[in-house]
Amino acid sequence: MKALRAIVSKYSPADLMAAGRALLADSVHQDVLASIRVSLVLFDGLLINTANGEYRPLASSEGQSRPEALAHAARQLVSAHAASAGILLLLPPAEFLSTHYQLALKGDNLLRSALKLQAHTLIPACEQELLLGLNGKSGEGAALWFPARAADELFMAFQAEGLLLAAVMPRTLALATAEQYQPDLLLLDEDPQHVVQYELHDGVLHSAPVGTQRDLQQSEFAEQWQAEIARAAPGLRLRSHGSEFWTSKRECVTPLEAYCFFPKGAEQYGQRLLRQKQKRFAAMAAGVAVVLLCLPFIANFVQASWLQRQIDDLREQSSTARQSQAAVFAMEDEWGALAEYPRQDVAQLLLTLNQLIQGSLTTFSLDKGTVDLTGYAQDPALLVEQLAEHEEFYDVGQSRSSAGGEGGTRGDRFGIRLHLSGADFAGYESKYPPVQQ
Repeated sequence: MKALRAIVSKYSPADLMAAGRALLADSVHQDVLASIRVSLVLFDGLLINTANGEYRPLASSEGQSRPEALAHAARQLVSAHAASAGILLLLPPAEFLSTHYQLALKGDNLLRSALKLQAHTLIPACEQELLLGLNGKSGEGAALWFPARAADELFMAFQAEGLLLAAVMPRTLALATAEQYQPDLLLLDEDPQHVVQYELHDGVLHSAPVGTQRDLQQSEFAEQWQAEIARAAPGLRLRSHGSEFWTSKRECVTPLEAYCFFPKGAEQYGQRLLRQKQKRFAAMAAGVAVVLLCLPFIANFVQASWLQRQIDDLREQSSTARQSQAAVFAMEDEWGALAEYPRQDVAQLLLTLNQLIQGSLTTFSLDKGTVDLTGYAQDPALLVEQLAEHEEFYDVGQSRSSAGGEGGTRGDRFGIRLHLSGADFAGYESKYPPVQQ
């Protein structure tokens, strides 16, 4: 997120808006080109459907404009089921203007902006608005121009016939669509009026000279034209051979987006397609968001159901074990008071006392881990210390004061009380309270 913020901060709001508009325009153009299913080429007064080879001559009825004649012929060439498909119109290259550019720029948007600003100086004789076609991969090349008004008139004429004119492109570039992945191409296109040579390198148009057949009849001009062809970089040469070349093509021409010209009506159509896609995407995104929001609850429900089934299965599988466990617990309740009664090892206790009290013990009593002793000892206090040092006893103390002289040679009379370490009668009675009888 920080990296994205750092990248965005490098650009001004105007730059970001310009980039957004460029992306939107590219998407619109791509949507328009994706709608193309028919390509029509104009050659020597014939409009040819390249997919099936059918053609119609342009009618020259009185009061009918050239765009209307083209649209009328197109209506006859396009079948009813393909009427809603986009049409690519391939016009003679002589109808396009070309200018050479060499700029220290690279990128489609930058080059287009720079050339449009210079349009009035590059083509001073043309005062009307021009559409620009170029490939921005290189800062040097040839740009093609086409009148925006002519494109709009063609679109409206086709629309009046119920057809969609998606884009206009120079006829010569249709030669390159089948070999568009070749790095170097030299396209030679000739009709009874004109001859043209397009030189492409890596998809970028570098030169587009156009000559007339009348000029080529002059030897001087013909020599210049041959020299121009010879100067072209070596590459694959493709040449069109009259109308038969186009009628035998038998495929829909793939448009080259960089050199396609889009009427305003076609761009509006592309914007509608884009809005429809955005609405579908928004609906899909909303559906995905709802699913994502509900996913934790669904996952929890599924997991809870699965765990409950696991519990039921395990409970069923452990029924025998639980019955045995219940029987064990019942036995523990019944026999626990006897089995857990604190152990008092009287024999070991007497042996231990005999080591410390030699033949002078007079009384001995044991009750619930408490031992009371009376007898005679030379030093009762020392005897108490010796008993306290044994781990078997705790809380050792005199239960009565020592009486000196009563035992004669046996020593002083004592009374000692001590507790056995391993006999927890308090805990036992809390677990098994005494039963009152």
